[in-house]
Amino acid sequence: MHFDDIETFLSVVEHTNIARAADQLNIGQGTASARIQHMEEELGIPLFIRQKGVKKVSLTPEGEYFLSIAHQWLSLWKQAQQIKNIMVFRELRIAAVDTLNQFYFTDLYKKFVSDNPHIRLYLQTEHSTEIHQLIERQQIDMGFAFNLHRSPNVEAYPLYQENHVVLYHKTSLFARTGRFSDLKPCHEIYQTFGKDYDTWHQRHFPHSDEKYISIGTFSMLPHFIDFPEAWVILPQGAADILIARNDGLTYCPLTEDPPPARRAYVLFSRYPKPWVREVSDLFLEKVLEMIQTNSAFSLLYNRPSG
Repeated sequence: MHFDDIETFLSVVEHTNIARAADQLNIGQGTASARIQHMEEELGIPLFIRQKGVKKVSLTPEGEYFLSIAHQWLSLWKQAQQIKNIMVFRELRIAAVDTLNQFYFTDLYKKFVSDNPHIRLYLQTEHSTEIHQLIERQQIDMGFAFNLHRSPNVEAYPLYQENHVVLYHKTSLFARTGRFSDLKPCHEIYQTFGKDYDTWHQRHFPHSDEKYISIGTFSMLPHFIDFPEAWVILPQGAADILIARNDGLTYCPLTEDPPPARRAYVLFSRYPKPWVREVSDLFLEKVLEMIQTNSAFSLLYNRPSG
């Protein structure tokens, strides 16, 4: 099996059409078809369902199973082409959810690059689901997520957890009374933290449908928190950062029947490249130092050695 065959297979999967895949690869349609046929003969299985008169093709069950193998094969081939650069520098590909990249890791990335000029960082912001998929395909080396998904080639370890707090303005009605009934639903900036959190929120704020605004990521929060009566429930570490940027804000903990603590996980490939474990552990060491020096975090990490 050759690189050209795998590349053609993945292009056909992407475009669902052999002709479009051939155009994208700058080869003839006959060449693309021959490559796919050669792979099917070599593997002894049909990869695509072909219907007479239908240009669109789809994967067979065997093709679906082979797809993840093809991604890994292509990744390994690209890594082999980069061997000549290994002695020049090492690379570390990291994906993290928005809250971590925007609130916690930015300064950490800067310092890590400064302290380790021989390491090149490649950074992505993704949702937890995509982070698992990227590691499964070995397109990134380590990930940081808030939710776990079943991925046979991904190792996941609890990293830390933190409690939620209510962030509000010092001049707000709630700041003067301390009564949670003065946190009006129509002033809330809302982001979900999962089903358990939604259940808790509905129980404590039954009229939450009247909320001021819902946001997809906390990187949007600074654009809306300026409203004087605005309030938001968020992890304590993020609240600390926002207060450092805006001295008109403050927060109080949720101590009675609090929402589920926010838990973060670090993810690794079960089959990493030879040097990745060393480089990723070097970055993780800095992450653990940050967690241990932040009073908002409770360290959970305990990765088996070896």
